[in-house]
Amino acid sequence: SFEYQLHPVDTLLVGMVLHPIGKAREVFRFYRDFIDGCPDELTSIAGMITGEDGDAVVAVLLCYNGDLDEGRQVLAPMRDFGPPLVDTIGPLPYTTLQSMLDANNPEGRQNYEKAHFFAALSDEAIEELIDGFSRITSPKSMLALQQVGGEMQRGAGADAAYSHRDALYNLVIFTAWEDPGESEVHIKWARDLWAALEPYSTGGVYVNDIGRESEEGAEQIQSAFGAAYPRLLELKNKYDPTNLFRHNQNIRPTL
Repeated sequence: SFEYQLHPVDTLLVGMVLHPIGKAREVFRFYRDFIDGCPDELTSIAGMITGEDGDAVVAVLLCYNGDLDEGRQVLAPMRDFGPPLVDTIGPLPYTTLQSMLDANNPEGRQNYEKAHFFAALSDEAIEELIDGFSRITSPKSMLALQQVGGEMQRGAGADAAYSHRDALYNLVIFTAWEDPGESEVHIKWARDLWAALEPYSTGGVYVNDIGRESEEGAEQIQSAFGAAYPRLLELKNKYDPTNLFRHNQNIRPTL
């Protein structure tokens, strides 16, 4: 059984600032300092994408769930830095936010992703990110550093299945393309960049960012649960020794 604690969410202060790709190094370093000690009301993503005009840009997405005036003060440093090429931040209903990217991910498009948790964003890791994005094989590909904070860092500790409390960032390497015949080249780009960034990672991964076990290997599932894996395996052996519940990122019973 699950017990949920719900919270009302209405209008958010949300949007993005865009910078030229040539400023990526400066933007990522500033972003790293900006989210240090930020309030729980702020959620953010910093990454690199290709715009509709075909130009690569650095995008910082910001979402403040709280008093709008307080939010404007919190977001001001990130909005003032640069200055940005574009600033779309403003009040937005939560339900609009949840659907605003749907059109960019149409049904039938090919896609693949890899991910890493980072405990810190070093200058060396930033250089690898910039170099990797410069070699993208599809303009629909992107890199996204998701801010990890709040209860994701505090949480329930050893009592929870999620054990990556030291992570500050979740890096998602996402590639998308139209022609299934091009799959090999785009998947290789994602895997090569993932390997190049592995030395800077915690060794963990978010469970929703793992592909099929047949492609990624059972060790990726173990890395997703980290220190909690042995306890979860005991529960699996006790309650599901026949592996009835297996259409997920599966913890295989050992009995």
